[in-house]
Amino acid sequence: MMKNILKKIFKIISFNKEYSRMINEILSKKLLRNNNIRDIRPSLICSLDDVKSSDYLFSIISDAIKIAYKLELKCGKKNLSDSRFLNEFPGEHYKILSSIVKATNAKEVVEIGTYTGLGTLSIKEGLNPLGKITTYDLISWDKLGFESHFTKDDFKDGSIKQILGDLSENNFFEENLETLNRSDIIFMDASKDDNFEYKMLKQFLKLQPKIGKLLILDDIKFINMIDLWRSIKSPKFDISSFGHWSGTGIVDLSEGLKL
Repeated sequence: MMKNILKKIFKIISFNKEYSRMINEILSKKLLRNNNIRDIRPSLICSLDDVKSSDYLFSIISDAIKIAYKLELKCGKKNLSDSRFLNEFPGEHYKILSSIVKATNAKEVVEIGTYTGLGTLSIKEGLNPLGKITTYDLISWDKLGFESHFTKDDFKDGSIKQILGDLSENNFFEENLETLNRSDIIFMDASKDDNFEYKMLKQFLKLQPKIGKLLILDDIKFINMIDLWRSIKSPKFDISSFGHWSGTGIVDLSEGLKL
């Protein structure tokens, strides 16, 4: 019956990627016996026989999971709507982000897409005492139109620095290439608009290889992120069971990014 319904729908409208995703999203909310779930998104199950990992990733991930399991994050403002997710594990990525930073003894982290700043502050809790975070956005944290976990004091000691600009643009990326090359971890949690992340992967091809460098991607289970995640040929690992329910992927950039 469902197949017949879909056939009729596809006869009415011209089939293309966007239509198919819209239909998939509508159907995904009706397919479960119990759909009393906070958030439901359509995704796909893909075979993994073409995916490779590395000893380094296994070592870091296993250490980070153990740290995250016992970790209690204390950052951010307790009265904001996303505060309740701070120590949700598994299900959210705050604890695993902080733990990966700690397990790698990272000294410099680049974040692309800050939003409320809760992820930034989680990273800071796991950061080397002398470490720093450079976060990139299009709009300043205090001009987004909603309350941030940041206060002005978070930027006084230089451990967190926000830079405004679009890293997918060549000139701005080149201006910040030194910072990106120097970083131990790059965490990308930006627009997921089926465009920006693809541009960023091409930009990341310009990065110099650096032993132990990691790229962490959020929401890799989203339909419009699956092709992007699968396009990465560098050693990688899907750690969604210990990270964000919508998908957390970690890539070993020791030999640079390979697509």
